[in-house]
Amino acid sequence: MGLLEDKALVEAALFVSGRPLSVKELSRALGIRSLDYLEKLIELIAAEYAERKSAIEVVRVLGDKYVMQVKQEYSQRVVHLMPRPDLRTGELKTLALIAYLQPIEQSKVVKLRGSQAYEHIRKLLEMGLIYAEPYERTKLLGTTPKFAELYGFPENDPNIIKEAFRKVVHAEYSDLIAKLDGKDQKSTTEETTETAPEAGR
Repeated sequence: MGLLEDKALVEAALFVSGRPLSVKELSRALGIRSLDYLEKLIELIAAEYAERKSAIEVVRVLGDKYVMQVKQEYSQRVVHLMPRPDLRTGELKTLALIAYLQPIEQSKVVKLRGSQAYEHIRKLLEMGLIYAEPYERTKLLGTTPKFAELYGFPENDPNIIKEAFRKVVHAEYSDLIAKLDGKDQKSTTEETTETAPEAGR
């Protein structure tokens, strides 16, 4: 394909994904091998949206990823028109936990929520509400700009989101809090047990 066709393909990928994509992800998904070429295509797309003063923008986020999103000055005025994600109670609990503790390791989410969390995380990723980045032997999870737009946050600021979800998690998901508190108490007990012999010397 030529330049125009490749650019259109990248634009379509950014549009339908609804979440940040790395250049490597785009390369694998679209079969375009040159990462430098892909970056230039993304820059061209971003420049075109900026030149025509569109309500849509293509921006770099999370280090090396790109996302197509509604500009902040417009998102708050149209957020009520966006369809709310159809999530079950279990999926909402997993999402709330990720929002509250982000960035959080996937393995920790599974320990707190059980093996069903793998399916929850897969669906949340498909919907573009969370991201997953490789981290040691697991993945780091956090919320995306799409999540922020859907839930009425001015931006995808983890600190603002965590504070908002602190109330939600504590009020509605007491079972998660019990697990978190139990884990903290266990850690404290282990530390006390380990240091007790030292204190007795």
